[in-house]
Amino acid sequence: MLKTRQFLTLAQMTAVEAIRQPICLLLAISGIILTGITPLVVIYKFGEDGKLARDSGLAFHLIFGLIIAAYSASTSLAKELRTGTASSILSKPVSRNTLFLAKFTGITSVIILFSITAIAATMLSERIDQKFIFTNTMSGYFTDWHTGILLLAAPFVALLLAGIINYITRRPFESFAFMLLVTCVLGAFVISGFFDRIGHLAPLDYQVDWRLLPAGLLITAALIVITAIATTISTRFNTVLTITSCMAILMIGLVADYVLGHNANSSYLTSGIYKLIPNWQNFWVSDALTGGGHIPWNYVATTFIYAATYTAGVLCLGILSFKHKEVT
Repeated sequence: MLKTRQFLTLAQMTAVEAIRQPICLLLAISGIILTGITPLVVIYKFGEDGKLARDSGLAFHLIFGLIIAAYSASTSLAKELRTGTASSILSKPVSRNTLFLAKFTGITSVIILFSITAIAATMLSERIDQKFIFTNTMSGYFTDWHTGILLLAAPFVALLLAGIINYITRRPFESFAFMLLVTCVLGAFVISGFFDRIGHLAPLDYQVDWRLLPAGLLITAALIVITAIATTISTRFNTVLTITSCMAILMIGLVADYVLGHNANSSYLTSGIYKLIPNWQNFWVSDALTGGGHIPWNYVATTFIYAATYTAGVLCLGILSFKHKEVT
């Protein structure tokens, strides 16, 4: 029970420390605003209504989530190693395994909160996009401006409320703004279900594309894998090198199928490298939604097993690296 309390306390402290970083709040707000603006400025539809807004929202989810994960993981562990805070924590006594896994769990909880917000924003963005509507009274292309206003207003309402709370209670602005951002975006999602695309009252009429839910969950799984990689790398490198390494691993994993996939069976070395590199194409399956397609839930479950296995392997390497790290 003592180790459990230590683990939960350290994980909670790590999560709070991460959302108190101004850059995490700025990245989260930027991702939500860009997701909301995309359907309002889009000109071409690329043969399908909502495709560009859908793909852009998923891309913002992945890129901004990657930077948040890499930055939070690197600053959380690397900073404590550099300033000597880790040494004081380990002298309590707290085992190195507990400290390392608590750091990963704390950052993962922040990534999950961001992913919930990003998935809801992507669904609303796809709904906002201009679509053809045919009813008994009207027909033509309409943009859901009501939902657009709700989504774009959510970050500013969160910042305003956080500022008021900070002024009255002197509580940290960044952490309250991050949590209020999650609440406001989810609130916009709920409110949007009480009217249709034209703005008429229609309770519980959620005209969102629920096919985006499994796509968003797959990206969340990819971000958890990236968090494990960033936490492991941060045991040896500083923030800049950790973020750079994560970006490089992302790019290598995206082209692994094209560069190594065709030659994986011709060489044991090529096959080994191909299997060790995380294949991000397993998580990015937005093309499966084209033309009304769906992502099977059994595929999501299989990919989650792959992500859990890869994450466990990377964390084992991180524990081994941190075990032999000199802490002063």
